[in-house]
Amino acid sequence: MARLSWAPIVARAAEIVESYDIPVTLRQLFYRLVMEQLLPNTQTAYKSLSAETTKLRRRDEFPRLFDRGRKIYQPVWFDDPGDAMRALIAQYRLDRTALQDTSVFLGVEKNALAGLLQAWFDDSGLPVLPLGGYSSESLDRLVRERVEADGRPAVLIYAGDFDPSGMDIGRNFIAQTDCWKQTIRIGLDEALIERYELPVLEGKATDPRAPKFIDEHPDIHARHNYGRDAKGRRIPVQVELDAVDPAELRALFQAAINQFWDTSGFEAMVRQEDADRAQLETAMRVMEAGQ
Repeated sequence: MARLSWAPIVARAAEIVESYDIPVTLRQLFYRLVMEQLLPNTQTAYKSLSAETTKLRRRDEFPRLFDRGRKIYQPVWFDDPGDAMRALIAQYRLDRTALQDTSVFLGVEKNALAGLLQAWFDDSGLPVLPLGGYSSESLDRLVRERVEADGRPAVLIYAGDFDPSGMDIGRNFIAQTDCWKQTIRIGLDEALIERYELPVLEGKATDPRAPKFIDEHPDIHARHNYGRDAKGRRIPVQVELDAVDPAELRALFQAAINQFWDTSGFEAMVRQEDADRAQLETAMRVMEAGQ
């Protein structure tokens, strides 16, 4: 790997981390830099980014990154019954989607991006499905049972990478669950790649889905022809969903949600929440007064 000038890379990396509403993982940051063509998509570059940011993070000169695999495990505790009651009141919520005619699910290929969806749409109460690659039988079953028990028509709004596996992951999940009245893939596709001028990288010729993917998307492969690998296999293109600006990705999801969202039903549920919370607060005051 050619010697990199880390000062501008690290400066841009800090801007990326600070642009997110949720904690960002090193992997997520790395792919954003790769998609901006500031780093090559190699393990060496990934390790170098880790080393460079770690030095700065230890000196509090770089924003914190989130390590999903490491945290302090300890049961939740309360100082006293009153503290527990206050915690319950603070987190009390109803199903804010209960009065919607359609049950809307938000799906995303990568676990890292699921945190963004949760942060953006937590207020609405919409369920988020992080597939983490190809979904499991247990997740497929859980989703089917959830949709069946709910009884309303179900819609999946989904986003994933534009590459052989990324396109197939969504298709496979939809086929395995087989419970959707409608599915909407908001990205990535060729139109969005062109609209946002996203960098197109060299994909993996070893992916067994590559030949079909190349045949199904001839135009973009004609514009970005990576030829064949040493074994004569055609090389597909690859565009990561992480390359989309978070604000743009949020807008894409919101526009799709708006097709099914009943604001009046949502507001009615929030008003009921407020009324219920007021009852809980009254009960809390009575309990404290009786002590």
